[in-house]
Amino acid sequence: MISVEDLGNSGPANDSELQSATGFDANGNQFPSTVRRRREFENYAYAKGREIDEQRMSWRYYHVDQWTIDQLKILRRRQQPAITFDRTGRKIDSLSGTIRRLRTDPKAYPNNPNGEQGAEVATQVIRSINDASMAEDIEVECCRDALIHGIGVCELILSKGDKQDPDLRFKHCDPRTFFYDPRSTRHDFSDAKFHGIYKWADADELEAAFPGSHDMIRQSINNDGGYWTAFDTDREPMWIDIYHRVRLIDHWYKVGNIWHWSIHTGIVELAQGTSPFINERGQSLSKFDAFAAYIDIHGDHYGLIRRLRGPQDAINQHRSKAIHIMNTRQIMLKEGAVDDVEVTRREAARPDGVIIYRGDPKDLQIIQPEQEFIQQTNYYQDAKTEIDGFGPNQQLITQFGQNVSGRAANMLQQAGLAELGPFLKNFRLWKLWRYRKCWIAAQKFWTSDRFVRVTTNQGIAQFLQVNTMQMNEFGLPILVNFLGNIDVEIKIDEGADSETIMADIFDLLLALAQNNVAVPPAAIIEASALPISEKKKITDIINQPDPMKQQAQQLMMADKQADIQKKQAEVGKIQTAGMLNAAKARSEGAQGMMPPPSPLDLAQKVADINETNATAMHKRATALNLHSKSLMTPLQFLTDQHQRNLDRAHDSAHQSLDRGFDHFHRTQDRAHATAHKNADRAQAQSQAEAQAKAQAQTPEGG
Repeated sequence: MISVEDLGNSGPANDSELQSATGFDANGNQFPSTVRRRREFENYAYAKGREIDEQRMSWRYYHVDQWTIDQLKILRRRQQPAITFDRTGRKIDSLSGTIRRLRTDPKAYPNNPNGEQGAEVATQVIRSINDASMAEDIEVECCRDALIHGIGVCELILSKGDKQDPDLRFKHCDPRTFFYDPRSTRHDFSDAKFHGIYKWADADELEAAFPGSHDMIRQSINNDGGYWTAFDTDREPMWIDIYHRVRLIDHWYKVGNIWHWSIHTGIVELAQGTSPFINERGQSLSKFDAFAAYIDIHGDHYGLIRRLRGPQDAINQHRSKAIHIMNTRQIMLKEGAVDDVEVTRREAARPDGVIIYRGDPKDLQIIQPEQEFIQQTNYYQDAKTEIDGFGPNQQLITQFGQNVSGRAANMLQQAGLAELGPFLKNFRLWKLWRYRKCWIAAQKFWTSDRFVRVTTNQGIAQFLQVNTMQMNEFGLPILVNFLGNIDVEIKIDEGADSETIMADIFDLLLALAQNNVAVPPAAIIEASALPISEKKKITDIINQPDPMKQQAQQLMMADKQADIQKKQAEVGKIQTAGMLNAAKARSEGAQGMMPPPSPLDLAQKVADINETNATAMHKRATALNLHSKSLMTPLQFLTDQHQRNLDRAHDSAHQSLDRGFDHFHRTQDRAHATAHKNADRAQAQSQAEAQAKAQAQTPEGG
């Protein structure tokens, strides 16, 4: 949508540019460029009339407006209720939510071996721009628009920043106000020569945004100048007589290889200029980024509603018919059995009605078409199954709350999203192109130093400084994290869902703790889904020392210290006694002294010492081996438990798919059998009618 606040983002550079872009020359003649822009929009409105009508119908179906005026008149004439069991809107919301759940963050990879640091800077810059723009919500909105409207659109805008350079932001665009080159047939609109958005705006706001253009704007009041589509009729009641509305067009068009922009009304051009955005090769780009969900053989863009509209109509019509049959009674009576047929009809339709008749009870029969009611209900169930079976299966999604691991749930989601392969491919390429575009724009427009906010996996905010200057070890100034010198390749990281993985780890740790495996409480708390602040509080409480345990430990340490002192005293006593004995032996003379040990005795003692050391080393190695095994046992148990969960998830997914195929084949077999039975009944009935007709035509005398 065009907002008056953002007109300055792509408005004129000065007053002379505004005056030269009014769309009229000195003689008052209209510029050919304005006429060409007007014809481009008129060509879109004329060539895409069928596509616009289908898109309007798709939005009505999404907003539970699924009966036409003619259908409501027929139902009112039959006195049949208009029942709407909306499954289409719920399916669209379910798909959007599932795609959001599987969302991944962008990641930059270097183009040269020395570019790892630059790739990390580029990753944080792209994520910072997307976080500031709330890109996750924009992606969900564009995904929903593409599923309904067939087209998802956003724009990259330049807004005034707190530095000398502008800030970059993404903004969602309403696809109902988006127009484009009707000759474009590519899913990314790369072959379009023009596109833009349009809306009705208040004349007073435009006069404030474009000073000096009062007279030109007043000329366009309540004059669409041919700019009219069927979407305008849907919101026509919003503009009443007190508002002075003007059709405002944000028109981007290509001249040669250069994109230009023009803001104009039906007959007046208010501002114009050249696109400031480029790609990595320096080629000019538009600020709009659009992608198509599906394109048919006529070149019309459509969404998922086209495939769901038939089953949705069947649900509403068969359910309405079933309720109508349930509230309807047929009366078969003999002439003269009742006084007033209309009174009898009304009383038979009432649940507490009283019917007065005369004669034989067989002369009055109230018939309720139970067989037809059952048929209508079966048709309703078939249509409901058709919608529910498209995309992620609701029956499989409900199993997420049971004993199903996160990997198994992810596999079930991927199996259901397989039918949306072309759409997901277009959606992913669109996101990848947006990431590349904002990175190139950051390299071009972010020239001054700034801090980029970075959020770690623990939710801690950090700041990365880019385009700054520092001194190296030689005292010379160098550029640090200069965006213009970083060459990277942008790629979407298809990583697994971190929340699902952490849930699996928490389940495994909890199972280990329940099986009496020593698991630290801090590990269980860290793997839980608690907020980071709560995890820190609980961890601090666990780590707080117990006073009773501290006192017991102090007493134990005092006892051990006393034992050590006692043993030291005993050793000292033994050493003193030995010294006394040695002195006594020396005093008795050399006669009682032992001869000195021979070399053989010394060698034997050395061998005994080596053997003792070897035995001690062997015992230490054995103890270390046992300790290593005790540490590896929980990890091995974790690995085995995780592998068993993976095997069970794989088997469960295969069993679910097999049950789905079996159910499909059984349904088809029942349908074929029912069709054959109906055909046989019809053939038998036709033969009976033919025989009856032949008997009726045969003369009685014959």
